Parts: sequence; structure tokens; C-alpha cells
Amino acid sequence: MTELSKSESEIYSLRKEKEAAIRDSKIDSFPTYFENTTNASEILKLHSNLTDGEKTEISTSVRGRILSIRSFGKLTFMDLKDYSGKIQLVLSQEELSTELAQYIENYDVGDLVGVSGNIMKTKKGEISIKVTDSILLSKSLRNFPEKWHGLKDKETRFRQRYLDFIVNEDAIKTIQTRFQIIKLIREFMDSKHFIEVETPTLQPKAGGAIARPFTTHHNAMSIDMFLRIAPELYLKRLIIGGFEKVYEIGKVFRNEGIDMTHSPEFTMMESYQAYTNVNGVMDMVEEMCCYVFSKLNVNSEISYLDSKADFSFPWKRISMFDLVNNKFNLNIDFDSDINSILSSLEKNFGLTYSSKTIGLLVYELFENHIEKEIIDPTFVTDYPKEVSPFARESKEKQGITERFELFAFGSELANGFSELIDPEDQEQRLKEQAIKKSDGDDEAHVEDKDYIDALEYGLPPTGGLGFGIDRFVMMLTNNESIREVIAFPHLKPES
Repeated sequence: MTELSKSESEIYSLRKEKEAAIRDSKIDSFPTYFENTTNASEILKLHSNLTDGEKTEISTSVRGRILSIRSFGKLTFMDLKDYSGKIQLVLSQEELSTELAQYIENYDVGDLVGVSGNIMKTKKGEISIKVTDSILLSKSLRNFPEKWHGLKDKETRFRQRYLDFIVNEDAIKTIQTRFQIIKLIREFMDSKHFIEVETPTLQPKAGGAIARPFTTHHNAMSIDMFLRIAPELYLKRLIIGGFEKVYEIGKVFRNEGIDMTHSPEFTMMESYQAYTNVNGVMDMVEEMCCYVFSKLNVNSEISYLDSKADFSFPWKRISMFDLVNNKFNLNIDFDSDINSILSSLEKNFGLTYSSKTIGLLVYELFENHIEKEIIDPTFVTDYPKEVSPFARESKEKQGITERFELFAFGSELANGFSELIDPEDQEQRLKEQAIKKSDGDDEAHVEDKDYIDALEYGLPPTGGLGFGIDRFVMMLTNNESIREVIAFPHLKPES
């Protein structure tokens, strides 16, 4: 048990005394279950037509946590919260047995109780339950936050997330919305005849993305293993194996920095569809988001932090090269002279880069100066081959891949492409990545001979997608931090 302060220790001791008094009572307490007839929100909805001060003989029972206790002479008012909402309880000492009245005096804010009573409406117009019976289900031994409109200290909120959910309605609504969104994405994918699958979370090679992995060791096999940074390579093995449409929603892990939009553990939806390309994937993303928006009744104009974006469909599609050229008033193409471009950037904008290729330069300019400025949802296309080790090269543009990333409010939401199916090309790109890794780049991709072997059996033309669930939820719930949309975000130890 965490060490308590003096005041906390006194409260703890007092509540233990109350718990003992309840155990000594003749009322049978702490049952293993409690069935109720309805929930708080239904009671409020069903009896909204009562007039002020009206009492009924309609009996009901509810269960939940006490949020507040207010005593006025022989009348006591409590607010009870269940999963659906909050309802007021009215207790009159004159109408309760002496034994039950003394029993209820041992209740504290935070206790979990079951109550029975009749529906009424107070003179002030609040639908309530006039309590006739009650039982303690679980005793809260710790003092709850005084300000029921919510904990304010973010560290406290995330370290004691269970308290945050009790006192912050917005925190609960965010997590409820999150899982509603995930459910809708599943509904959409299932309607398109995708099969939901599971691939290994613990992998012998950390593949499918460019990122630093978490490493562990399997004692029985005496090998190092890795928490997956992506399920991509296993999902494509399924396509090789004859599945035409597969998807997976699950956690991926990247041993990198933490900030407002990055978490070491986050949720992705990855899908792979045979016989389609990057354009088919972009169409599917738009259709999927449109389905989610319509089911959630989301307006096409979305406010997020201090910005507004127009999410009306179809979404804009533009080449990364066009974005860079428009931003810097250049005419960069893949066969441009890199030294001339570097000189122009330094002369006209004071920017110094040491990029070795046009592709890397364009990507760095986009990442450093343009990405954060994209507010309306936009598919950025024409990614350079150097930063796209698993994307198919364009037949029309040498050095450019059939890849997109979807951006909105300055953050990446999705990444997709026509999958590279040529095993020789794939092997060469992975060897180039391996050279970078040996030169000290921890995020470079590893060689994966088994995946190359699989490709040699033939991967059909395939469109792949990685979709960031957490950031999508952030935007739809107007939360600036990824920690808000994760039930239990990672934090540094207090000491």
C-alpha cells in the first residue's frame, strides 16, 4: 500500500471504523452480486414528465458509486453514479428504520452501494429516488477528490486513471468513443469481406516499418525476440497464402520518444487487399472514414485544438514534389541537379541540407517545413523510393513509389501503398537498409530472408494500409494529447 500522509491516514482509519460498524450490523452487507431493474439514465428518461414535487409509487433499484453526500436535518441527499450517468437519492430518517438509518450514516463519498426506492421529483425539479432500502457493496477507504468536475493535475489524472474516470465525464466519453470508432471500423471492413486475423506480437525480426524496436529474450529457444513494430510482413504472407482481404487491429510497439502525438505503445489497423493498388487503398480509406462519420453523426467541419478542418469528401490528393515546389518556388524533379537545388535553398531560404539524393531532400523538406501546415485531410503521394522500402516503384516516374500518407491537422493518420512484389528488388532494398543499420541507424530495417523466400512464391498485386486509431480518435474527440485517448498511458516512475 502507498504510504499515506497524516490526514489521509486519519481518513483511512475512520473509514475502517465505519467498515467495521457495517460488518457488525445485522444488515447483510458486501454481497457477491446485486441485480437492479434499470440504470440511472433510463430512470431520468422514463420519468421526465413528472411535475415538480410529484411522488410516485413506482419502485426501482439502482447500484453505483456515491459521488456526494449532503445532509439537511433529517433529510440527506446523495448523488449516485453508475455507468450510464448520475441520479439523486433522497433519504428521510423519519421514513427509514432506526437500524437502516444508523447503517447509512456509515456511508462515505466513494462507497459502492445498492439502493431501492420510489421514483419522485423534488420541488426543485430533480428526478430522484426516495430510498426505502440500501446495502453497502464495497467500502472506499480512501478520500476522493473534492472537485467533482474533474482532477486538474495531469500527472495525477494519468497515474490514477481510475479516479480520472470516476470524476471526469469527458475522460469516460473519450474512451467510449474510441471503442465505438474501433467497432465501426470493424463493421466496415467486415462489410467489405475482409477477414480479421491475428499475427504474432512477439517476432524473431522487427519488420514491416522503419523504427527502433523493444527487445526481449526467449529463454527456451535461447534467441532474442522483438515486440512488433508492425504486423505488415505477416499479413502479406497471408496474401501470399491465398487470403485476398485481411486486416488486423492491434497494438504495435516502438522504442522511441514520447510526445503529444507519439506513444511507445499504440493501436493500428493494418489491411491488405490483393489485386488493388494505392488508388484503391485511398478510395477505401475515404469510404471507411465516411462510414464512421455517418454512424457517429460527425459534422464534416471538425474543430481540433485551435484549428478547423473541412473533412468533406473526396479528400485532396497531391504529390509531395508539388507541395515542395509550391512552398519553395522550385521546379524539383527526380532528375534535377541536387547541388543546384541545395545552393538555391541556401541562397533564397537560408536552409542548409546535406541530403545525398533528390528523393531524400524532397522528403526532408516536406517533413520539416510542410507536414505540420496540412490542416484539411490530404493524401500526400509520390513518396521517394529511399524512404519507402516496401512500396512499389511507379512505372511512370523513376525513383518514386506508389505510396501515400494521409495528413490532417499537421499529423499523419494513415500510410498506404502498392506493395512491392518483386523479390529481387525487395531483397536489394532490405540490404540497403541493413547497411544503414550497421552504420548506426537503429531505426533502419533488418534483412528478412524468410520474407524474401515467401515473396519468391508470388505475391499478387496488393494494396496495403496502416491506419492510426489513436490519432483518429484524438481528432474526433478534440484531445490534444495521445494520452487522453489511451485508457492507461505510459508514464515515467514517480521516484
